[in-house]
Amino acid sequence: MARAVALAALLLLCAVAAQAARFPLEEAENGRMLLQNAKAPNCTRVNSACKSCRNQRIPGTRRSELVCSSCEKGYQLRRDGQSKTCDCAPGLSMQNGKCEPCPVGKFCAGGSAANDKSDATDCPANLATTFIGAKSQAQCFTLAGFGRVSTKGTDGKVSLTGVQCLKGTYNVGNNTAGCQKCGAGLTTADDGATSMAECKAPAGSYMDKGIGKLCQRGTYSTDLNTNANCVPCPTGITTELEGSTSAAACSLALKGNYINPLNSNEALACPRDTYQDQEIATTTCKACPNEWRTKETGATGVALCLAPPGWQQVAEGANITECPAGSYKADWNRNPCVACGTGLITLSTGSVSKDACLVPAGWGLVSPTEAAKCDKNTYGDAVNRTAVANARCTPCPAGMFTLDTLDKRTIGAAPAPANELYTSESACLVEEGWGTTSTLPQKCPVGTYNAGKNREACMSCGTGWTTVGDGKTSAAACVVQPGWRMDTSNGIPAPCDKGSYSVGGTEAAPNATCTSCPPGFTTQEDESTTADECTVCKAGFGGANCDVCPYNTFASGGAKAADDSPCVACASNAVSKRGATQVQQCYSSTVDARNDVFNVADEAAWVVATNVKTGAGCSSACTGSASCVMYKFVGQDNDPNAVCSTYAEATGTDAAFNVGFKIGNGDDYAVWGSKYKVGAAIATPAAATEAACLAECSANAECEVYNWDAAASNKCTLTKSELEESALSMFQVRGAKLFSDRP
Repeated sequence: MARAVALAALLLLCAVAAQAARFPLEEAENGRMLLQNAKAPNCTRVNSACKSCRNQRIPGTRRSELVCSSCEKGYQLRRDGQSKTCDCAPGLSMQNGKCEPCPVGKFCAGGSAANDKSDATDCPANLATTFIGAKSQAQCFTLAGFGRVSTKGTDGKVSLTGVQCLKGTYNVGNNTAGCQKCGAGLTTADDGATSMAECKAPAGSYMDKGIGKLCQRGTYSTDLNTNANCVPCPTGITTELEGSTSAAACSLALKGNYINPLNSNEALACPRDTYQDQEIATTTCKACPNEWRTKETGATGVALCLAPPGWQQVAEGANITECPAGSYKADWNRNPCVACGTGLITLSTGSVSKDACLVPAGWGLVSPTEAAKCDKNTYGDAVNRTAVANARCTPCPAGMFTLDTLDKRTIGAAPAPANELYTSESACLVEEGWGTTSTLPQKCPVGTYNAGKNREACMSCGTGWTTVGDGKTSAAACVVQPGWRMDTSNGIPAPCDKGSYSVGGTEAAPNATCTSCPPGFTTQEDESTTADECTVCKAGFGGANCDVCPYNTFASGGAKAADDSPCVACASNAVSKRGATQVQQCYSSTVDARNDVFNVADEAAWVVATNVKTGAGCSSACTGSASCVMYKFVGQDNDPNAVCSTYAEATGTDAAFNVGFKIGNGDDYAVWGSKYKVGAAIATPAAATEAACLAECSANAECEVYNWDAAASNKCTLTKSELEESALSMFQVRGAKLFSDRP
């Protein structure tokens, strides 16, 4: 018992000793603070910017130390496990011992172990911040003339750089964008452009609504510009190409002009009687051949070299000469002079007007182009007179005669003497024992007759009839007139239609027939009288020989073959049969199905056109093949799943059907050989011929295709297209495949 008490006392003594030994250590560490818990610690001992602090045990020991819990405004607590340092907060940097707002041009991410001085950081080259207090590199904006580029490194971090804008781009700065491209066709003078205003049209271009466009031929520009137009070449001068960059490019004289040999910047109009038919650098014009002349200066081709009024070219290659006496020419052209007519005269050569044609004194007109000496009881004027309608010989009064009659005593028996001219009424004398009378006998003119020995007027042969001369005595002398024929169905003359002519009947063969013009030729009017009038091409024919118009052309007819009027080409992507007569017979080379597609009896007959993903491309795949009947495009343009299929023509024994696709309302049909029926059946009319089957389709508004199988019992099947979502089908039209041009 006593021993136990002694052991307990020893343990208590040791504990007191240990407590006494630890107390001095804590007092030295904390300055007796453990005994003064009511007093706040001095946090600035940890850091001058520390706002609040606390005691924290040092790991691995029984000791504790004072650490910072929060920092003053503008500072942040460094998170390094010890909490003893207050660094500048983001957007601030250490300046003169204080955290001040980050200066313009730099950014401050805040202090850290890596930036223990809380310094501001420079933006990457050509970038800068635009306000104080920037917190990150992302707030570094571009300088004017530079674009910002971000690059992601292998560590996943993004870095920024400022790259100078290349020619043709610009950046106004103070932004995060890259360099902006100038408008189409525009560029800048140098790298580093700072505004869109520096985007200008380059030399050889001009600016149109913010776009640079090449200078047109005949204009140029020499430098960057914002002009709405290029500088025009001098009048009469042009350039070889578009986009000219200097005045030196203005080197070609326009047609009708030449370059002044003494001043290359001046164009002069070709003088009269010369021409220039090219745009060429020349200092001369070409002389008109055959002494032809031009009406004005500046002639643009030899076609303007003509014979002036009063002149003509009498033979190919010969020089022009004045119109001879008795002829005239009123216009500038290459036509021969026009003869005034038989018996008509002019006072000189080189007459320029029909008014120069005169009826000689003592003569009179017998037709608009023929004058004859007045004789057999007629007289003319005493002076030359203009060849107008009333310039005829004047008949003597009734019962009075001229000497050529009186001397022979038989009326109308002999002409007047060559040297005798009857120029006034005083030449009309009465027959011995005769006096004047109010009645004047008249010889029956052409187209009339009278048996005579009466006082009746001359009888007309009637419409379509005439006589081969005047003075006829009976209806038996009436023959079918030129330009007419005898209609054998009723025995009545009828006029010849265009494209034929008739020379008329004769007394030996009074009836007449119309003769057709040569193939391809026709006449200008009905009632043509000679083959010489067959000078016009028929509709569907053209050219100097009036040949039949080839596929994909047409001619409406009426043009003179001598003018070498060719057949007119149909518009692009349009076709026609041979001998087409009007533009309405030019059909589109591809025609839509009214619904979506023309299906065939065996859909496996379609052939997929690989790598064709647009409707236009599918159309080209068909029209580019002479054997493609139609195509089908399913899907949207440029959709990888879109499908273009074509259906080919069948030939030989494979062509079980003739399939005719209706064009318009049946204006024509594109007919192809097919192994299978095309379209959805709507009717099977009884038609004995393919033409009858076609007529059934034309009469059926719903019909789009006829299928003709000559070997089947039901030879004719009318069909139509069908609806198929997202599908487009068109058939091909070729001139050689048109029903109207089949043999």
